[in-house]
Amino acid sequence: MAKVLNLRSLENRFNFNTRVDTYIDGDGNQSVMRWIPPFRACRALTSLGATATPSNTVGDWFHPADIPSGAVLNTDYDVTDMGGWWADHYLCSSPDASRSSMGTLANGSTVKAYVSQPGVAPRVDQNIAHFKTYLAARFSTGGFAGQVTATGWAGKGGLMTDAHWNELWVWTRINRWLLRGNTNGTNAANHIPQWHNNANDIGILDGAQLSSYGTSITGGGGADWEVPLSDFCGNRFEFTDGLRLYNNAIYTAGKTINPPGNYADAAYTATGLSISGISSGQSVASYRTESSLKLHSISASGTAAGTGPMDGQGFWITATGEIIALRGGGCADGAQCPGALHLYNGPSFASWSFGARAVLVP
Repeated sequence: MAKVLNLRSLENRFNFNTRVDTYIDGDGNQSVMRWIPPFRACRALTSLGATATPSNTVGDWFHPADIPSGAVLNTDYDVTDMGGWWADHYLCSSPDASRSSMGTLANGSTVKAYVSQPGVAPRVDQNIAHFKTYLAARFSTGGFAGQVTATGWAGKGGLMTDAHWNELWVWTRINRWLLRGNTNGTNAANHIPQWHNNANDIGILDGAQLSSYGTSITGGGGADWEVPLSDFCGNRFEFTDGLRLYNNAIYTAGKTINPPGNYADAAYTATGLSISGISSGQSVASYRTESSLKLHSISASGTAAGTGPMDGQGFWITATGEIIALRGGGCADGAQCPGALHLYNGPSFASWSFGARAVLVP
């Protein structure tokens, strides 16, 4: 039987026009940031709870308005408070970037920090430490329009954590939002940046990269590409902080902003859990349900491409050394769901297909 939703649930489910504001740093550079409002999400712990999820799968998330009749809190499902923070609406870029150039590389002097702005080539080809440094630097001074201060939001903003990024993914999932974006440009006809489900829903080619990459500038798509953040659906993979593997053991710093850059630092907790028996592919069968992992959507098992119920979410894993987390899916990897989790590269890795954005927690 089809699920019946009340009108209040529908209103909450589809209202994603949240507040957008401008952060102005100490050099007067502007960054467009979106407020992610506080919300609650339910996670299925049993098959009864799973009936409310988009995938009918244990470990998946659902809207509180959809709690199944007879389901028991903390038995069939649990509830997590999420949101209540700012996120870059656009992949970060140099202040002087253009459609055909990434502009000046941040260096702490002539360019002190990266910004969030539409219509330009995003900054790529740098490792995670570089993005951590020059996104955190934005918040050392400044503030939102009309509230600029000498100390800014120092220590409260920096590279988005995997836990914050995953909350965005959960937010879209429980509201059943259809996410669009540049998810298949490298493989598309004529390498045109486009949503993989509609060849006419296209972005604007990034002139700073080879045209064969088929990747778009920031904010290059239509209005539908702006939900919940611009290019959330696979323009570039995005570096995220606070989740590390070391020889397959899982370490998490949760929602700690700007944690140290090594899994062995005190900000990271050894979960005592590991990733095993999961193959890389473009689909996930189910999520782990351990409390220490629920902010990261770690796959519980792997399946061949296209056969899992988690909306085609990609999962990539390598077992050796220290590994960082990337999210979102890249245009070179085929059609990806924005829940993609990439645990394959070490901290020194950089690529044209890896970008970043900031988070700011009041």
